[in-house]
Amino acid sequence: MERNQIIAIVVILVIVGGLATSLILFPPSGPERGVIIFGTTDTVEASIDPAQSYDYFGWEIITSLGAGLVEIIPGTAASADDIRGNLAESWTVDASRTQWDFTLRQNITFYDGQPFNATAVKWSFDRNIGMALEDGPQLNMGYADIIDEVVVVSEYVVRFNLKIAFAPFLQLMACAASYIVHPDHATDTDYVQYSESAGVRASHPNDLGPYILTNWTRVGGTDTIMRLEKNPNYWNKSLPRTDVIIIKFYSTDTALASAMTAGEIDVAYRHLTPAQVDNFRGNANFKVWEGTGAAIQYMLFQQRIYPFNETLVRRGIAAALNRTNVATTVFQGTVEPLYSIVPKGMAYHKPSFEKYGEANYTYTKWALAQFGYDENNKLEFDLYYESSGHYPSSEAQATVYKSDLEASGVISVTLKPLEWATYRQQRNAGTMPVFIYGWYPDYIDPDNYAFLPFASWLNLGYNETYPAGGVQQYNLWVEGRSAQTSAERQAAYYELQDLQADEVSLVPLWQGRTTAVSKANIAGIVLDITVNWRHWLMYWE
Repeated sequence: MERNQIIAIVVILVIVGGLATSLILFPPSGPERGVIIFGTTDTVEASIDPAQSYDYFGWEIITSLGAGLVEIIPGTAASADDIRGNLAESWTVDASRTQWDFTLRQNITFYDGQPFNATAVKWSFDRNIGMALEDGPQLNMGYADIIDEVVVVSEYVVRFNLKIAFAPFLQLMACAASYIVHPDHATDTDYVQYSESAGVRASHPNDLGPYILTNWTRVGGTDTIMRLEKNPNYWNKSLPRTDVIIIKFYSTDTALASAMTAGEIDVAYRHLTPAQVDNFRGNANFKVWEGTGAAIQYMLFQQRIYPFNETLVRRGIAAALNRTNVATTVFQGTVEPLYSIVPKGMAYHKPSFEKYGEANYTYTKWALAQFGYDENNKLEFDLYYESSGHYPSSEAQATVYKSDLEASGVISVTLKPLEWATYRQQRNAGTMPVFIYGWYPDYIDPDNYAFLPFASWLNLGYNETYPAGGVQQYNLWVEGRSAQTSAERQAAYYELQDLQADEVSLVPLWQGRTTAVSKANIAGIVLDITVNWRHWLMYWE
């Protein structure tokens, strides 16, 4: 039988030690069937509800299933000039820059045929912001501090009245947390979460995007299979470029690389190691994709735990780090050392942490000596890192940091790995004295990075331990996001980055690039500063 005559193949998932066997029908991969199989080590953290989801992969799925008012043009630098309409065809802003009117595209329907209009936009924002009481992206990104109210002007015109003149408002509207949800598949009291018994449509509230979700299988809280199928009601009839995306999940980068080598998948993304990627280079059967990255990694201090409530101790640790070492050894030059929480190459970046130098052990010894630490009485602490593939090469990174810190002669480090769910719980509990975290941007602007050293959800105790510094940092951040001119924004962000380097509630480590591997005849992958993965642009050549 010819391949293009095959209707379906049967994938049997046997749950070891469980009671159920799942039988799922999938068409084969290949250009003749319009199917691409995508492999990843990622997983959904909590849900794919825009009111709750705040992880990279959750947003990847939301942006495949849903749509926002605007979108960033793929391959651009994500400036205000690089944004185009999505569900909105145009927009205007008043002289105060606090009133934005969006004119919506007409004749768009949700997948079930219900009309999309300004009422749906207002309901989505009111619902998502109103639910952001204890957690969720809208709380952590400060939607309620930015948006005063959403008003239905007419059936196809919706108005956003802002509390402040918010410079990156369009970038905010382009991110997954601003995507529209289906009013019939969500309530304004509860997040929509995965439900094996209720089925896939009851497991998320997303709609209006290039794909619909037709299968989502989880085993023990871990994703195993997702299936995305073309949404026939998507407003842009030229998309998606591939009818079906099947997502397969792997527990380790080794398993992901092996699946790519064996031809089990067509694309591999996150988190292949540099060595694994290099193995695919020069092989005519594969294509390596690389692009600008906005992802960063940083070391944090729990400032409710002594001696990390002491600024000079944190400065001493910052001076002992060697960013160049981890960039060249672990990542083989595929990441860059980072000296500010605002990434290099982004507007208003200032490398304020450069003042501590690299492996500046003279300074480290002096700083720690002020608290009685020396070669005979070393500063001992546990350094935590996640061990489940949420960040790239986490164990190798932690090993290098330990080596560099201990080379000072006055620090002793014990490494503590935790899988991601537990890691996040311990962050919330404030029990990890020193730990490693990463940030993938919500929207591409310094505003979305500069708040991290005092972010409440990181639970560092900084704002409690240093209330004056916390207020000062917050005020500078507000100045930067509210400024009317570029010069005013630069002045505020420069002062803020200098203050953050002085107080060191966290230490920026590196800024990454984005890498993926595909079969040679896959096209349409775009890796840009948004760090967004766009399933709907991929296709077979």
